[in-house]
Amino acid sequence: MGLSDQLRTGKTSGEATGAKAERRKSPRVPVPNSEVYYATPLLPLLMHAPKGEKRLLVNISAGGLQFISDKYLEPGKKISLLVIVPAFLGHMSFRARVVWSQKIPDKLVYRTGVEFIKMDRESQTKLNNLRKDVSLRSSKKSRPQGGQA
Repeated sequence: MGLSDQLRTGKTSGEATGAKAERRKSPRVPVPNSEVYYATPLLPLLMHAPKGEKRLLVNISAGGLQFISDKYLEPGKKISLLVIVPAFLGHMSFRARVVWSQKIPDKLVYRTGVEFIKMDRESQTKLNNLRKDVSLRSSKKSRPQGGQA
């Protein structure tokens, strides 16, 4: 599986073959054309101003997100995140803990997964709206032509 496939599907080669069991409590939502900024130590990222390390956002769920980084981030490390999703709702701010960081084979980047440890109400509302919007769009695509169920 190539990097573009891994970025599109959110899976590494091992995950694509079923080598890694799903451990998430919430479904992941792909977020195309979105980015995440992270900073360590825990900085407020000027709360809504894009600062820190800019990275590609792969997916997001109620409990965390996955992004691509050019640096290995140590599991357990706490970071501040600013997520920008222009097509849906602007930005969201989170405090998070790195759960895992895995080098993508034959690339100079890492896939990094974090869990949220703190978010403000506005970010929680936006995250809920994003998850609802994505599920609405996917349920519309699954309906048969002509609007009949």
